[in-house]
Amino acid sequence: MDQAKVDDLKGGSDYLYFHFDVEEHHLKLETFIQTADSARKVVASLNENLFNKSLKYELIVLPPDEGSFLTKLAIWVGIGWGIIQFLDSDIVAAYIDGLTGKSPAEWAKEFGEANQETGKKAYVAISSEGKPAKHKAACQLSASIVVAMTRGVLEKDTSELKKIGMGVGRLTDALDARAEFYAACIHDGDVGRVGFTPDDVFTIPRSSFAERAQKPSRMPEEDEPPEWTVSIESIYVTSPNWDEDDQRVRHWKGKDQSRRDCYFVIDDAEFWSLVKKKDLHVDVLDNLKVQWACQIIDGRPKNRRVVRVLEYNENKLAEPLKADALDAILGQHKAITARRDEPSLFDDLF
Repeated sequence: MDQAKVDDLKGGSDYLYFHFDVEEHHLKLETFIQTADSARKVVASLNENLFNKSLKYELIVLPPDEGSFLTKLAIWVGIGWGIIQFLDSDIVAAYIDGLTGKSPAEWAKEFGEANQETGKKAYVAISSEGKPAKHKAACQLSASIVVAMTRGVLEKDTSELKKIGMGVGRLTDALDARAEFYAACIHDGDVGRVGFTPDDVFTIPRSSFAERAQKPSRMPEEDEPPEWTVSIESIYVTSPNWDEDDQRVRHWKGKDQSRRDCYFVIDDAEFWSLVKKKDLHVDVLDNLKVQWACQIIDGRPKNRRVVRVLEYNENKLAEPLKADALDAILGQHKAITARRDEPSLFDDLF
């Protein structure tokens, strides 16, 4: 890395920390190399699969602070437009929100509040349709988003990653790299826990390493999973389950448009956020308008999942997901349109 980039590092970079809980203040060289390389592979997968290889970056190993045993990596972005131009994509926005907990708009707002002048420039870069931006503000924002996404891949539970669509199709290479990261931690018996901040906060205990070290299974090409069928329908709930995790065991129960019993789960993060904030008006029998999907197996609908709650008791909550966002969540799918007064699309499947 040349001196010009070193001098410019703070203006277009952010730091990714690996904090290993070890008895002695040292880490095996092999563990250091393998975990750093796993981070490189995660970033490369994000760049290839979400940003079409347009992100111009370098992953730099920085010397640790004196007396520290942190792995400190800097992601330096040379041209910020590589990520900025994709922020309006529903797919990219869904992954950014899912991995970092903040939408692209929230990132821009937060960055602008912390850096008023450069934040304005970053906002202009996101909002404009003009020539590619090469200024430090766009580079800084891009670096911060990529660091947060990389941390999310490594730190979040496997179930959370599957919810945002990482279990199929896109970003399976990133999950492979994540598995290699934790495999390296398993092989180093001195590593008790792992954290991702410079503070003594270790979010991943050793007992979780084995599960995280499992690479995602890949379907043989001849055994492709059943295609998802997507529709927008009105249903009413007869037995809800307000526990987001428990719904995987005890599904929601309701009646579809033809008043047939149906069981389903709700995979809509925005809906569950409203539930936690108690921002929903709940009745005895709740009416929902949903965008949901099922897989047709042996001629019957299976694995019903609500991907977006559009209305709750006639209160509008959200717009339907677009095709590219559905691709990111479901993979291969087909959409069927059913008017409100028509029978359910599932009727002819029974």
